[in-house]
This record gives sequence, C-alpha cells and structure tokens, in this order.
Amino acid sequence: MAQVLKEAQRSRILSAARQELLQYGYRDASMRRIAQQAQMTVGNLYRYFKNKDELIRVITEPALQRLDALVRELTDDRVTLRQVNAQVGMTCQDLQDRMAVLAGQIVDLYFEMPQEMRILMLHSSISDQIALWFSHLLEVLWREWENLLLPQGQMQTLCRMLSAALCQGMREMFTWDSLPLDRGQLTAVLQAYFDLFVTMLGRFEKGAER
Repeated sequence: MAQVLKEAQRSRILSAARQELLQYGYRDASMRRIAQQAQMTVGNLYRYFKNKDELIRVITEPALQRLDALVRELTDDRVTLRQVNAQVGMTCQDLQDRMAVLAGQIVDLYFEMPQEMRILMLHSSISDQIALWFSHLLEVLWREWENLLLPQGQMQTLCRMLSAALCQGMREMFTWDSLPLDRGQLTAVLQAYFDLFVTMLGRFEKGAER
C-alpha cells in the first residue's frame, strides 16, 4: 500500500512539473509551485527529486530513448544518440534517404509525446547535448567523404553552426503554442527541411558537382 501511494505521489509530481515547465520554462520553473500543484510540501518534493534537472531527465528520458531507438534502427546500429562512432560508413544519399524516414518518425513521436518532446527541445540541456552530438556526427561524415574544404578547426566551427541551425529549426517547428499543421503536413515540412539540409551537406562530398 505504501508503495502504491509513493508511486501516486511521484506521478502527481511529474504531471505538475510538466505543466510548470511548459508554462514557465526551465529558468523560471519553481519547485515550490510544483509542490503546491502536487499537493505536498516542498520538503516532501525533494525526497522524490533533488532538483529541476532530475525532474527534466525523468520526464524526457522516455522520448529520448525512443529517439535513440529510431536513430539506431535506421542506421543499423551504426549511429546512436549516446555516442558518435569513429566511422559511420554512410554516403550523402544514404543520409538523405534515412533522414526522410526519420522525419516522419519524429513527427509521429511528437504526436504521441507532445509535452515530453516540447520540454526536451525547449527546456533542457539535453537538446544542447543533441546539437553537440550532431556536430560531431557531421565531422565524422565529412572526414569519411574526404573532401574537407576548410582546415580542421574551421570545419569544426562550421559543423557546430550547421548543427545549431538544424536543431533550432526543429525547436521552432515543435514548440509553437498552436501548431498550424496536421501530422501529414508537418511530416512534409520536416522532410523538406531535412532534404534541404542534406543537399547542402552534399556540396562537401567527394566528387559532388559544384
């Protein structure tokens, strides 16, 4: 019975934290308001979660695990969100084809977990970690394509800029207060966005026409 009550309390905390984060964002979210919404004292709240970062990790972990599974499946376990392998073995066309599929799967995941995805992209340091991960992936791909048009240090900077641009575009798409597009339209837009991005990357692939 005590365990059931504990799980019910934990569930109320997470529900209150989702609403708090979506309304106020990470910086202005208040553990005191979360406790009030969950109908408990702040001291009791800290017995379950030590800070906002831990709350965010617990809330976003299911969505992050699903994203990681999608990436692994599409790349035959060559790429994972947990790390960047030294080799990927993927041409620009491979990347384009797989990202077109991934776009639809990401949209599906957003409609299944809208709160978790919004918090993941807007209100957590995890989104910054994903952007850094993608930057490292770009560096690996361009080394494999053997056509670095810039010195290594400059190419690393360019990779970070491109990764930040891609991630910011996705944040804009999935964090509108009133999403103006249905699932099919949103998928088409994200596929077009990914396609434009990979086409631009293809300019750097060995043997690509300029």
